[in-house]
Amino acid sequence: MTQLADSQPAKKSSRILELDAIRALSCLNLLLFHFTYVYQDKYGFASDLGFTFPYGKYGVQLFFMLSGLVNALTLLKKRKPGSFIVARFIRILPSYWLVIALNLILFSTLSMYHETVELTATVANLSTMPNLFGFENMEPVTWTLQVEMLFYAFLMVLLATGLLDRPMRTLMVAISVCLIACLTFDWFAVAFPDSVWNGRFRIAEELFFMRNMPLFAMGILLNELRCKRGTPWVLWLGMLASAVVFHTIDLRDHNPAATVLMFGMLVAGAYGKIPFLRWRPLIYISFISYSLYLFHNNLGSALMKLLESWGVPPLATVIAATAFAIAISAAITHWFEQPTTKYLRGQWIRLSEKWAARSANREIKGVQKAN
Repeated sequence: MTQLADSQPAKKSSRILELDAIRALSCLNLLLFHFTYVYQDKYGFASDLGFTFPYGKYGVQLFFMLSGLVNALTLLKKRKPGSFIVARFIRILPSYWLVIALNLILFSTLSMYHETVELTATVANLSTMPNLFGFENMEPVTWTLQVEMLFYAFLMVLLATGLLDRPMRTLMVAISVCLIACLTFDWFAVAFPDSVWNGRFRIAEELFFMRNMPLFAMGILLNELRCKRGTPWVLWLGMLASAVVFHTIDLRDHNPAATVLMFGMLVAGAYGKIPFLRWRPLIYISFISYSLYLFHNNLGSALMKLLESWGVPPLATVIAATAFAIAISAAITHWFEQPTTKYLRGQWIRLSEKWAARSANREIKGVQKAN
């Protein structure tokens, strides 16, 4: 998840800590989902765990709504599309490429994954968008990263065209297109299951993240409401329409009641009305959440499999894998992610300053020649 770790511990900040905490909750939701429900489905526990947590889809849903809010807020505040997209790449790619390298090692050494490492699949995964090229994600959780990257491109288009300043009409058109297209694609797949057009429709659906676009729209419109841009009742109507479209084209049977509860929490968090979420451990989990999101699943599952082979009870393996995932994510955040990000941002700033200086010199020379 991208934006899954944009937070940093701050002494005094204008950050809305509740939103950081919501990001942490979204990440912990995924971790519990993968270490119980998904592990049971893929590998099976040696004995009965006693429970599973099959609600991972709601963590993703919450995160996409949060991403719409936070990224629109950031971009509208800074209004520097070039810097925004470079900052996203700097933030996302180094740790992502590290997890790809780690998975190459896991796949080549552990029989539990039954994966063959292929060059084309690896290259496709390095792009963050393997699904568009017909490949599976080496790290399964990173399918959401493809959606995030495409969402960033969508935001860039809105900003470049001036539509991000008044997004209501644009987003209503966008979700209407998603509604019509997805319903058409679903009908066509049933009527003509063997048609080659189904594959093309799937690519179009993924390229424009149609099934998830309404979730991002809800977050963007919530940002408009919070920043007091637009008519409140119209924005609320737009958010309601987005939610209805999402559930109409949803293929994962999300519960509408859960959507209401999660969006209600997001609204309250955006206005700073959930002070108990400012709990320091949650804020710290938000700080390491991008690494936790990337590194918990395959690594944690491998550890659980090893512990089970030693006779460790299932519940103890889940607890151990959770502790290990948090510890390794903290180490990667502090010793790899943060230093790498700091270095690359410094290089980008210096490069930007050089470009600005050269541009200023060219303008001065042009004036001098004209005189």
